[in-house]
Amino acid sequence: MTVKLLSWNIWGGKFLPGVADFLTASNADIIALQEVEEQDDGNNTAQYIAGKLGYTHAYARSMRYNNKGKDVYRGNAVLSKYPIIDHTIHVLSRDQSRTAVQADIDVGGSVLHVFSVHIIHSHQQPSPIQVEQVTSLIHAAPKQRTVIMGDFNAVPESEAIRIMRKSFTDPDTSDTPSWCLYPDGCSVCKPERVEWKLDYVFTTDDIAAKDFRAETSEASDHLPISVVVG
Repeated sequence: MTVKLLSWNIWGGKFLPGVADFLTASNADIIALQEVEEQDDGNNTAQYIAGKLGYTHAYARSMRYNNKGKDVYRGNAVLSKYPIIDHTIHVLSRDQSRTAVQADIDVGGSVLHVFSVHIIHSHQQPSPIQVEQVTSLIHAAPKQRTVIMGDFNAVPESEAIRIMRKSFTDPDTSDTPSWCLYPDGCSVCKPERVEWKLDYVFTTDDIAAKDFRAETSEASDHLPISVVVG
């Protein structure tokens, strides 16, 4: 059995209808989302997208920020066409706190552990907090049948990615850029084009992953990335 996995930082759902349309057309079996925004009524954008797709989902609040004087919460989610039989929230650091959500998914009678994670943005500079967060992630992750997807906000030559690649397999051998589509994606970096690889898929050695690609969509400042595992 082959399974298509897709990961995407959806930029708080700024272009949410476009996100939902792309994911509907993508035919991805399991989706990891970052920057899933919560609404005042307690619902979040992952619920909306899962409803459109007819998928189950697991969500974890990860970050809080001030948006024009109002506290806004964003988190990570895993959406799946297969049953999610359990999920766990992992705190990756207390300082500049971030979380990862782990969904344990029954894929044809075998459990696949899927993580969605969003590491802090250090503007492509060395960051001890990033190192702490990926180290916590490695300790939390099961050593078999595990896929970790998300926005690591770290370039391939960073210490954080070096540590991840030492513990897991990275199916993207070309370091495909995935950010940034829009100049207002970061007021510090002031990006002008898609030139940085910040988004990754990592697997344990017992999972064969192929066909890594950065997909095409203008519904976020990040490109969606995907792989096929089997």
